[in-house]
Parts: sequence; structure tokens; C-alpha cells
Amino acid sequence: MTILFPVAIFSVISIATCIDSLAQPSKPKKASNDTWHCRFAALPFRLLPIMLIFAGAEILTGRCIYAAVLTVVAVSLLVWGSNLKRDLLGEPLLFSDAAVIKACFQHPRFYVNALALPARIAVLFGIFVICFAVISLLAFDLCHLSSVNRSALLERGLGVALASASLYLLMAVARTRLPARLMPRPDCDEVIPKFGLLATTILCWLRWREDRQKPLPPHHLLHSGETCDIVNTKAPIVIVIQCESFSDLEELRPGENWNCFLPVLSKARLEARQYGQLHVSGFGAYTMRTEYGVLFGHDEEALGFRRFDPYLSAHWQCQDALPARLSQLYEHRLFIHPHDLEFYGRRRLMPVSGFNEMQGDEKFTIAQKNGPHLSDAALGERIISVINEAAKNNKSTFVFAVTIENHGPWPEGLTGYLRHLRHGDALLGQVSRCLEQTGHPAVLAFYGDHRPSIPNMVLPGGAMHTPYLIQEFGMDSPSCGLEKDLTPAMLHHEIYKMALKVSYENSQYKTF
Repeated sequence: MTILFPVAIFSVISIATCIDSLAQPSKPKKASNDTWHCRFAALPFRLLPIMLIFAGAEILTGRCIYAAVLTVVAVSLLVWGSNLKRDLLGEPLLFSDAAVIKACFQHPRFYVNALALPARIAVLFGIFVICFAVISLLAFDLCHLSSVNRSALLERGLGVALASASLYLLMAVARTRLPARLMPRPDCDEVIPKFGLLATTILCWLRWREDRQKPLPPHHLLHSGETCDIVNTKAPIVIVIQCESFSDLEELRPGENWNCFLPVLSKARLEARQYGQLHVSGFGAYTMRTEYGVLFGHDEEALGFRRFDPYLSAHWQCQDALPARLSQLYEHRLFIHPHDLEFYGRRRLMPVSGFNEMQGDEKFTIAQKNGPHLSDAALGERIISVINEAAKNNKSTFVFAVTIENHGPWPEGLTGYLRHLRHGDALLGQVSRCLEQTGHPAVLAFYGDHRPSIPNMVLPGGAMHTPYLIQEFGMDSPSCGLEKDLTPAMLHHEIYKMALKVSYENSQYKTF
């Protein structure tokens, strides 16, 4: 054992480092000017994570050879999983992906079923091998406690010492300026070819820890007495709908006959106050990035390393959320998402961000589903009931709704996606007709959260924008037809200005 332990460490570092270098992209987007000094400085972030994985396996198994094999298997799975994710979504594995591990077990269809069958089998088999080996060795040692295996106990002690030393060294290096020097920008594609996947993940996480509590540009908060216009006698209604995987067919794959069109979207653009392209940063996933931008109004440049999953640090910006900013003008502020509100911590985040009512999947029935998720038609009916209730009681209302029907994967491929896409288009028509009939001053903002990822049909690497539009109802002289491209954060500010506008009788209002 005394000889095998250092040999196992050397072997696992050599093999795991080679495997780590296979993570995509293998070449930087532009030529790098980094010297060997920079690559040498990155060694702690390349080697210490491997040492931590090996030490953890050593503690669990008590056998250095088994620990070395499990470490190599674990690193192989991480690299392979990262490359699979890049093929599907255009991004590598990120530190923030650890936040959805629990959701992977609660809702496996979102993740496991998105993989091709061979990849699914390989991933599940690799996880099974690791778990089986660890549990078997632990069970064996527990059954033979009477004849204490001193070698196994000693190796576990060495594993504890190695884990402690590796973690201490990693934290010591993390407190220096090295992370900022090695990864100055939140661009994983720039860093992975130079330092590998594990180092990039650690550097990303360390930079996120630095950024997470940094102050962001403040938004103006509406204070009582700050405006002088007369409040509308009819209560204003603002509806914001984030439509799952909603995209413009003509832009997904230009030049192809999709044999489908979106009549409501086409007509609504002609009547909209404003419409255009929404420049989102995610492809095929990362709903929360677009949702955060529209709700909280901070661009990704300002977020820094928080951009990968803004909801991990959003509780420090609750005062910037639309419902919080509009709380003095809108009495009822409702968040609707017909799915598990534990996703991205919405159940805890939304109430402190200004919403005074939430409706998740528990407020709907199985009969209202279309496929595995709740239908857009059922969500539209719920929004309409809220609008009608607001008009009946003359109650100022702000609604932020997030659809789920068109969430992938789609077993029927493109055909299934297009069918659900038409339902999203119909939802837009449902809500806009209802708002028009109320006679109340109202705003409807409708947009897609990201484009779909459909294997062999719609792939990452191209444009990522989705359509958006803002409609105005019940105003004496609504302005129409402005075409303007926005980011999600810019859409936040447009909605805020319109929400102020419809709260007052004339169209003259202060811009905050």
C-alpha cells in the first residue's frame, strides 16, 4: 500500500489531466498570447480538483487502486457530459449546473430524456458503476469490522489528509489574484482550451463568489407623490407572458418551407406598440436567464459571472424586480408558472421580489395537460379569469406568467414542437382579445425565453434571438409599429414605463 498510494496518485493525475483536455472546445476562438507562466500558474486549479475527487474516492473505498479507477471514471463522465451538453445547448458544463442536481432526480424527463438512447444508457451505467463499487466496498468493510482491515483504515486516513490538504491549498490560491488573472471574463470557451474543464469550472465558481454580492446599477423606485398626473378611474392591467421555446419559424432555419405559420403573432406585430427581436443568451435551455433579465432589469454585462444562473444571487436584488418597483401602483401582483415552483428557487424568491400571490402546478389539474405539461390553453384561461376579476373589482393587477407546454424534449421531433408552438401563438390571441374587451388601460408583453434545441433540425451555433412584442389597450392614442431589438433587461424597462403610463389618464408620464 505504501508504494501503491503515490503511484496511484501520479497515475490518476496523468490520466485524468489527459481526459480533462478532451473537453470541448479544444481550440480558443482567437489566438492566445498566454505564456507558459500563465499555464504554470493555472496548475493548482487543474490538479487540485482531481486530487479532491481522488481523496473522496479513497475515503469511500479505502483502496487506492479502486479510488484511482473511480476518479478516472468520474472525470470521464464529467468531460463526456460537458461535450454532450455542448452539442445540445452550445455550452459546456458550468458550476451553476450543480444547482439543478436535485431537479434531475425530481424531474428526470427534463434532463435524461433529452439525451440520445446510447448516451442515456452510458451515463446511467457510469453512475451505476460508481455507486455500486462504493456501496459494495463500504458494505464489505462494515461486515468485517471484527477483523479490522488496518490497510483500508490507513488509506481512508490518508484520503482525509489528502482532501484536507488539497482543499486548504485550493482555498489559499483562491484568495490570491490568480482567478481574476486566469479568467478575467465570463467566457468559458476562451478558458477551457487553455486550462481544461475542471479548472474552468473552479475558476468560474470562484469568480462568481467574488461577483455575487457586488452592487448593481440601481433602478429608480417609485415614491408616493413623485408623479402629478391623475390616476385612471379604470384600474390598469399589465400582463407579461414568457412563452416556453417560442420562436419565429422563418428565422429558425431560413429558406425552408416549414408548412406552418403563426397568424396571431403576425397580426399582433402590425398592431403592437413595439416589437422586434429579443436577444437572449441561452439556447434550448436557461429559461431563468431571460426571466431574470425581464423581471430584474440587469444586463448580463453588469452581472459578470452571475450571468450563468442569475437566480443564484437574485435575492440580493429583490428591490429591482418589476413587482417591487410597481407595488405602489399595482395592488394585485401575481406570478403564475404551472410547474414545480422549487425550480430555480422561485417559491422563495418571488414573494420577496414583490409578488403577493403565486400559482404553481398545485393550482392546476392533470386534465389540463397537453402532453407531459400543462397546456397553454389552460394557462390562458387562468390569465383571462384573473383579468376579468381585475376588471370586475376595478383592481390594478400585474401578472407575470411563465408557460411550460412547449418544453422539450419532443418525442415527435419537429412535428411535436410545431404543434405546441401553434398553441403558444393561440395563447397570445386569447389574452390580447380579453384585454381588448375589458376596456381597461392595459399592457401585454409577450416573448419567447429561448429557441428550441431539436437534434438534427435546430442546432446551437447560430443566432439565438426570439420574438417579442408589447401591445397597448384602452388608451386614447396608442402609438403603434415601432420595431426595436432589445435585451431582456431592456424589455424590463420598456414594461416598467408602459406600466406607469397606463396607470394615468393621459399619456404624459415621467420616465424613470
